[in-house]
Amino acid sequence: MFKSCLVIGAGNAGRPVARLLNHIGVDVTISDSKTYDEFTNRRKEMLDILDKEGVTLNLGDKEQDISDYEAVFLAPTIPESAPIRKEVDNQSKIIVTRKIISDIVNDILDMDKIGITGSFGKTTTTDMLTHIFKAAGYKVYQCSSMKWNLVSEAIVDDIVRGEYKGADIAILELPHGTLGIMGELDLKIGVLTNLRPEHLCEFGGSMQKYVDRKACIVPASQLLVANSQCGDLLTYKREDTIYFNFENDEPSHTDKYVPIYDGFYDDDKYHIKINKNGEELETTIDIDTIAYYNYENLTAAIAASMTYGLSIDDVKKGINEFTGVGGRMEYLGKFNGVDAYYDASYGDQSVRQALEAIKDEYLIILYNSVDSTTIRDKSESGRVIGDYANMVIATGYVEITDTLNMNGAIELLSAIENDDVIKLAVCTIDEAAELAMKYAKPGDIIVHLGPGASNSYEQVKTRMLKGLKEGSKRYGNN
Repeated sequence: MFKSCLVIGAGNAGRPVARLLNHIGVDVTISDSKTYDEFTNRRKEMLDILDKEGVTLNLGDKEQDISDYEAVFLAPTIPESAPIRKEVDNQSKIIVTRKIISDIVNDILDMDKIGITGSFGKTTTTDMLTHIFKAAGYKVYQCSSMKWNLVSEAIVDDIVRGEYKGADIAILELPHGTLGIMGELDLKIGVLTNLRPEHLCEFGGSMQKYVDRKACIVPASQLLVANSQCGDLLTYKREDTIYFNFENDEPSHTDKYVPIYDGFYDDDKYHIKINKNGEELETTIDIDTIAYYNYENLTAAIAASMTYGLSIDDVKKGINEFTGVGGRMEYLGKFNGVDAYYDASYGDQSVRQALEAIKDEYLIILYNSVDSTTIRDKSESGRVIGDYANMVIATGYVEITDTLNMNGAIELLSAIENDDVIKLAVCTIDEAAELAMKYAKPGDIIVHLGPGASNSYEQVKTRMLKGLKEGSKRYGNN
């Protein structure tokens, strides 16, 4: 292993790479053209951790000198045409690749690993699998976006603090950002929940580039478990793919990519039909949920756990302990007779699956700014929620960047095509929640939507609860 490394770029890729290399004894300097004060408060906190642990911060440096380092890590955001890339080649420096970072993590997390990726459902599937494996007697190390929004930083933080020690198995959520720097982990099982055009703004609008990133999981997995919907897009590349499907998930794909694990909802119950080794099993599983996406996630969790070798009894026992994931149609309580839910959905398919079970109710949607660390398609979000909402209150404040963008809220509301929807714009989520209580009647439902429920889970939830409580007091006699 090289003894010194310059990490160029103190963004979402550079920080975890610098911290991981520092942890294994490499002399690390992290460099960025931004000054310390140009980073958000949350990013400053991470830079402070790097500094405290011994990483040298070289911020505000417009021209990095690489001559004193054996190796260089170049953030993916640095253009291929950037002069620094040519300089790295000219000086024959070791380039720290995804393979190098993955191998370091493989050596540290030396137990079996299950990795979960996809467009949505990753966090819930990860949590369900954790409950199932614990019920089967395993000591589980789990990491998902519920720890930190950036899972790569969460994994490295757990490594530094030794959270993985003593575990029999690691169950890891692998978003596309994490795959970008750890996409060659040695996975016992890889799980692909689905592939939808949900994050294309981060890939220049290209579905192919997005799929190519997710494709990292295909060669990384000894066994690949995937939604039948992914067949034509990606998993056709492996004839040994083990498919699952939940009813209404692109049923035409199931003829070509026949699911071994087939879930469906009937008679107010979740059913799973398993066709394996010439034997067919059909059973029901009790799961208390209001969001249909939990049934798809459960089907993925069943397929992964039983592919590993667990039994359907282990599944039932584990799911009996599953109470839902924070920020995924999380029930916040009843306020003046109005039920309130907290959800992180923002794209077409995820919003539809979140709201489908309550579509016939009077819905007041609090749409917390759809932008987070990346620019999202506000028009797409507006069009889809217009199919469900009776009232939409959009906010402009972005918690993760501590910025206000009321233009984004107006753009989202303007895209709602249903003229019957009442549309309002306010600054913050607590203002939106309080205002919702002014108009809500007993029996109505208030639902938070937007990535803030994931990126800034506690902060947004606390503000929403504050607004609901204040609104209940102020408008209690309406």
